[in-house]
Amino acid sequence: MYTIAEVAEKFNVSKNTLRYYESEGLVPSISRDQNGIRHYSENDVEILNRIIHMRRLGATVKEAKWFDEELAKDNPNYDAGLSFLDRLNTKLDQKIAEIDQQKEFLRRKIDRIQKNKEEQLSK
Repeated sequence: MYTIAEVAEKFNVSKNTLRYYESEGLVPSISRDQNGIRHYSENDVEILNRIIHMRRLGATVKEAKWFDEELAKDNPNYDAGLSFLDRLNTKLDQKIAEIDQQKEFLRRKIDRIQKNKEEQLSK
């Protein structure tokens, strides 16, 4: 069993985020002790791992919930799930391309400043 602080640290999210996911039904009701302190099971942590990864890939809370529920069905719609994952993959590729552009801009800026510095020092 894990406390909310341990789970928040494990996934690098806030405790409020975990409470929000619970309130939105992304994870089943978390067990609590007699003082109302949440205790997360291994299964709860596994569900949160999937949800948090989906969110980091760009899924909305609603989409992450839908995807997790869809795959848990006895007869899941695999085509819809694969289509959804393909869309996330495309979005991720776009983000990577944007980051690559920013890295190239930064590299050119660093090179230019380094050149200016060297010219200044050689005078």
